[in-house]
Amino acid sequence: MRSSPKKTSKLTRLENDALGNIQVPAQAYYGSFTTRALANFQISGITAPATFRKAIACVKYAAAQANTELKKLDPKLAKAMFQALDEFMVGKFDDQYQIDIFQAGAGTPYNMNINEIIANRANEILAGANGANAKGSYKPVNPNNHVNMAQSTNDVFPTSTRIAIAWESHELAKEATLFAKSLHAKAKKFAKILKVGRTHLQDAVPVTLGQEFESLAIAIEKDITELKRATTLLYEIGLGGTALGTGINTHPKYQKLVTRFLAKLTKLPLTPTHNLFETTSNMNVFTTVSSALRNLAITMQRIAQDLKLLNMGPIGGIGEIILPEVEPGSSIMPGKVNPSIPECVQMIAYQVQGNDRAVELAVMNGQLELNVMTPLILKNLHDSCTLLRNGFHMFRVFCIDHIVANTKRCQELLEKSLCVATALNPYLGYHTTAELVNEALRRGTHLEALILERKLMPKGKLDQILNPQNLTQPNL
Repeated sequence: MRSSPKKTSKLTRLENDALGNIQVPAQAYYGSFTTRALANFQISGITAPATFRKAIACVKYAAAQANTELKKLDPKLAKAMFQALDEFMVGKFDDQYQIDIFQAGAGTPYNMNINEIIANRANEILAGANGANAKGSYKPVNPNNHVNMAQSTNDVFPTSTRIAIAWESHELAKEATLFAKSLHAKAKKFAKILKVGRTHLQDAVPVTLGQEFESLAIAIEKDITELKRATTLLYEIGLGGTALGTGINTHPKYQKLVTRFLAKLTKLPLTPTHNLFETTSNMNVFTTVSSALRNLAITMQRIAQDLKLLNMGPIGGIGEIILPEVEPGSSIMPGKVNPSIPECVQMIAYQVQGNDRAVELAVMNGQLELNVMTPLILKNLHDSCTLLRNGFHMFRVFCIDHIVANTKRCQELLEKSLCVATALNPYLGYHTTAELVNEALRRGTHLEALILERKLMPKGKLDQILNPQNLTQPNL
């Protein structure tokens, strides 16, 4: 039952919707729908990402362009809407777009929020400088009839999310590429530093510090390649499907036309989907992107862990590299310095993996013709992209670029280690070499000295076999 009209106060205006009358802040560009959503969803204090705000504005802009060309939208109204959308894109109405990201399913509040803002601002523009305050009148521009023309939240929100995450993915890939380049630079610098290689955290065979860093760089580059591949899947959009994918309330030419306009606005190679039902209900594309983000996080975490181990010490641990000192490490132990940057990186990586799980759950819980968990998908993908982008930047600038090799320590541990034994297998046999290793351990002597003592091999040949160049590459 609708409530009876109430007198509007000076600080509010009265609006009426399907639920009845409601007081809206007098100067607000949003309207009744947003006012209700702001009251309902006071959850996290987290609002829509800037990339999403720009993306949904692009969707509205492209829709208005298409509807104008198809002679469904009055060009005069469209012109005012375009001006309002231009202002929205540069952040003029950010304070009016503040609904919590944990909200009604499918993101209807976000869609209606921009519809109301654009309608009120367009009417204000049309009223002119000397015109009456048009906020709340929704004449001649109406949020549903004009700003939302040929659209539904169900095609607007997933499309806007695809665009926003594609943009963010591109920026992340750029930062991750710079990170990989930094690792490559260190690999080149450390190319001739021989050290103990380890498996199971035990001495294995000799490697160079450069080989270790090069492998890390290549691992990141492979993850970047997968992220880029996953991002291309976001370019297929279902705009034009409206509520369920039937395209109800749209012109037959609308889908292809709006996609072409949107591609130009976003500078993305967007293509119209061949099945509008699938893009409305199936959000698996987002789990694919999230998986790529998760893999980047896993590799990032492993790199951080390895650097912590190699830096361990400075006296009582491995200490083969020296990480830059960025802050004091203890409130009680003087002079202690911790691997603070890698520790932060690990926390980032764990959070991204948690975000991936949330995306997975949200995607699998779509029902029938619609997935209503899209705001949660947006939030977690955005958070992962942001964390990884900022994390790679921090990791590179405050850690990787300033890592120093402890050449003396690398040589000391290599000389004490028996990891050169594997290189002797083709010449002395596995069994004999194993006996020599065990004896060298018992006697606390070097393997080379024991071989010469037993006269198993002349010194010249032994030196050749154990030449550093022969220990870190195919050598037979």
